[in-house]
Amino acid sequence: MNFQELNRISGGYGLSRILQVAVRVGIFDKIHSNGSTSQDITETIKTNHRATGLFLNALVALGFLIKKEGKFFNTEIAKKYLLKESSEYFGGMIIFEHLLWNIWEGLEESIKSGKPRRINDMFQANMEQTELFIGAMHSLVRGRGDARLISEILNLNWATSMIDIGSGPGTYPIEFLNKYPHLKITIFDLPATLKVTKRIIEEEGMSGKIDLLEGDYSTDKIPEGFDIAFLSNIIHSEDEETNMVLMKNIFGALNKGGKLIIKDHILDDNLTSPAFAAIFSITMLLLTKGRDYSFKEVSRWLQDAGFKTIEWKKLPESINSSLIIARKAT
Repeated sequence: MNFQELNRISGGYGLSRILQVAVRVGIFDKIHSNGSTSQDITETIKTNHRATGLFLNALVALGFLIKKEGKFFNTEIAKKYLLKESSEYFGGMIIFEHLLWNIWEGLEESIKSGKPRRINDMFQANMEQTELFIGAMHSLVRGRGDARLISEILNLNWATSMIDIGSGPGTYPIEFLNKYPHLKITIFDLPATLKVTKRIIEEEGMSGKIDLLEGDYSTDKIPEGFDIAFLSNIIHSEDEETNMVLMKNIFGALNKGGKLIIKDHILDDNLTSPAFAAIFSITMLLLTKGRDYSFKEVSRWLQDAGFKTIEWKKLPESINSSLIIARKAT
């Protein structure tokens, strides 16, 4: 690390805040295809002209806008990820990060107490926050391309049924059904979440093709009779004891020869690499009782639950995740 990198990390909050506010006020959606002046944008979003000019110039410096002859244009990255009309719109995740702004202020207290800065309810108590959280997960997976990639990597032709536990927006089942339309998929999730899931499934033209089942994987028995259980970005939200119980619960839900597919940030035995996963554990410290885990730790839970064959499949670095696939004996 050099001084420039140190300085970038120290002031990184400013860069993220500029992007969050730009998405919240709709800067990118307000810029015309033939360009917009600072005055045009000021009048549209009803802001101060001088401040807006400074803000737009900063967005140019960050690479989100281009400035030519007094007009501002969206860059290709902005068109792809920051326009609401884009199929890879990432703005939902950026707005959710805005929601976490004040929570990060309490990091020092969490380091001292070991406790999160909010009630760990998976954003169920407030429907507006439920919408933001589930929308963010949908935005992240679509923008980064996780579901498309995993549907290509996995061969699911052999299976007839799948349960997606803690699915959230249903992004993975939607993509799996596009490639494997023969699958019968059930989403098992919390009540408030499923209200958002239902809307997203309808918008994606999947109504009637995915079953929605209310339940809490930490307290309820998972229904039986599935060839595949899919668990994406769940274990990092829970502590070790909850995850151990969950693996046993899933083992009982699978048919003989069935597979559990875990997608998550998997650490090395030193718990420091990949860097994204080690750093993400701090987000989990602030929001949940969980953290990111190593393959050795997850394997132990799976073995204790009764799984015999356990495989670690690393994904491209851009996905920030790995797959762990465990098979129940026939």
